[in-house]
Amino acid sequence: MTTPSHLMAEPRAALGWRERLARVPMPSEKLTIVLLVVLVLVVAILTITPWPVGAFQDDAMYTVLAKSLAEGKGYRFLNLPGEPNATHFPPGYPLFLAALWKAWPSFPDNIVLFKFANAGLLALGALGAFQLSRRRFRAPVPVAAGVAIIGTLSIVVLLVTGIVMSEPLFLAILFPALLWAEGAVESGRWRDAAIAGALLAILTLVRTIGIFAIPAAGLVLLYRRRWASAAILGVVAAAFLAPWQWWVGAHQGEIAPVLVGKFGSYGGWLADGYRSGGAEFALEVIRRNALELEGMLGYYFKPVVARWPRVLIMVTVAAFALLGTKRFLRNAPVSLLFLGLYTLVVMLWPFEPARFVLAVWPLWPLLVGSGVLAAWRLASEVPGTTWSLGARGVVAALVLAFVAGSARYNAIGYSRKWWVTVQRDAGKRAKPIVEWAARYTDSTTVLATEDDLIVYLYANRKAVPTSTFMAQQRVRALTDAEDVAVVRDIFTTYRPSWFIVGSQQGVRTATTLATGPDSMLTLIGRTPDVLIYQRTTP
Repeated sequence: MTTPSHLMAEPRAALGWRERLARVPMPSEKLTIVLLVVLVLVVAILTITPWPVGAFQDDAMYTVLAKSLAEGKGYRFLNLPGEPNATHFPPGYPLFLAALWKAWPSFPDNIVLFKFANAGLLALGALGAFQLSRRRFRAPVPVAAGVAIIGTLSIVVLLVTGIVMSEPLFLAILFPALLWAEGAVESGRWRDAAIAGALLAILTLVRTIGIFAIPAAGLVLLYRRRWASAAILGVVAAAFLAPWQWWVGAHQGEIAPVLVGKFGSYGGWLADGYRSGGAEFALEVIRRNALELEGMLGYYFKPVVARWPRVLIMVTVAAFALLGTKRFLRNAPVSLLFLGLYTLVVMLWPFEPARFVLAVWPLWPLLVGSGVLAAWRLASEVPGTTWSLGARGVVAALVLAFVAGSARYNAIGYSRKWWVTVQRDAGKRAKPIVEWAARYTDSTTVLATEDDLIVYLYANRKAVPTSTFMAQQRVRALTDAEDVAVVRDIFTTYRPSWFIVGSQQGVRTATTLATGPDSMLTLIGRTPDVLIYQRTTP
C-alpha cells in the first residue's frame, strides 16, 4: 500500500509568536492612521472646558505673549508695568497662538479656539508616535497604534492638552524632528542633516529643553563618523536659534531681579541657584525630583494608597525600561540619547518634574515596551521547558500588574474628569478677584495678586505676583522675614496699590506689613479665598 506523499513530509517546526502574529490579518495601515487621528482628536475635544485661561500660570503667560504679538506690540509681557520685552519662553508657541488670535481676535472667546488647536496638535503627536514606532521599530500596526494611544490619551497628558500649554505643539514637532535626525544618521546625506537641524531648532523654539535633541543627534553622527553631516546639522540649528539668543541677551535685564524667576530668562536664575547652593543643592534637587516622580509614576502604574506596592511596581517598570535601551539604541539612537539627556536635565532642574515628563510621554511606552520584549526573549531562552515557562509567567505577571494599574488609573481619571479640576479651581478662586478689580479699580491701577495674569487678561489691570520664585525655593521655602523683604522689594519696584493674597505665606506677610509703626497695608475686604489689602504708604 502506498503512503500518500503529504503524509510522508517532515513535520513542521512549531511556529513562534512572531510567525503566528504575522499570519493574523492586520488592518490597513492607512485606515488605522485615520482612525487613530480621529480617535485622539475626538477625545481631546471632549476634554475641552469653558474655564478661563490661567490655571497653570504658564498658559496665561502664553496668552499674554500671543496677545502682544497679534496686536503688533512686539514680544512683551503686557501685564507688567512698563511692558518689558519677554525672554522667559521661546517664541514658538506664542507665535502659533498669535496667528490664531489674528484669525479670531475676540478675547476670551478665542481661548476655545486655542484649546481646539491643541486637540489637533495632540492628534498630530499621536500620528508622529505611530510613525516612529513603525519606521524605527517595525512595530505591527496595532502595536504602533497602541503606543500612540497610550502616549497621547493617558489622563496625565490630557491634563495639559485642554489648557493653553505648549506640550501639544512640542509633541507634534518632536516626532518628525527625531525621524529626520534618525534618517540623517543612517543616510549621512547633508540635506537630511540640514532638515533635521532646522526641525530640532524649531522644537527648541517651542520648549527650551528641546535643545538637548541637537547634541544628541550631533553625537550620534560623530560616532558614526558622519563629520560633515554633524557640522551641517549644528550650523543650521545654530542659525535658527541665533536670533532668539540675541534677543535674550539684549533684553534679559528688563525684568526686575525680584521677578526673574517667573518672567526672566532661565540661565541666570538657574546659575544663581547652583552657585549659591553648590553640590548640596544639586543632590537635594535630585532627591526631591526623584521622590516626586516616584510618587507620580508609582501611583499611575499602581493607584493604591500603600506606598510599597507603588515602589515595587516602579522598580519593575524601571527595570523594563533599562532592558529596552539596547533595542532602542539599535533602532533609534538619537531618540534614546535625547531621552537620556532630557531626563538628566529634568532631574537637575529645580522645579516640579511632572510637566517635563509629560512633554515626551509617548517615548516612554516605546522604551518600556522594548524592555518587555527583551525580557520575554530572555525568559524564552532559559534552559528547560518548565523553567522557561515559569520565567515567561513571571514576565507576563509583572507586565499585567503595571498595565492593569495604569488602566485603572486612567479609568478613574476619565470617570472623574480630572482635566477639569485644576481649571475649575483656578477659575472659582480668581473670578471674585477679577470682578472686584474691574469694579473698584481703574485702568491705571497696579495690583499685587497671586492671580496676576488672570487679573490682567480678564480685568485689564496691570498686575504683579505677591512674592518671588527662586531656584533655591525648590529645596527650602522662604522664611517669613525673607518673604516680607521680597514683598517690600516688589512694592518699591512696581508700586502696586493693592495686595491680594490667599496663601498661608502671603497672609502672614500681609499681616506683618499691616501691623506695627511702619505698617504699609490696610485690610479692606475679602472674598471666600483671599484677603484684600490696600497700600496706605507712598
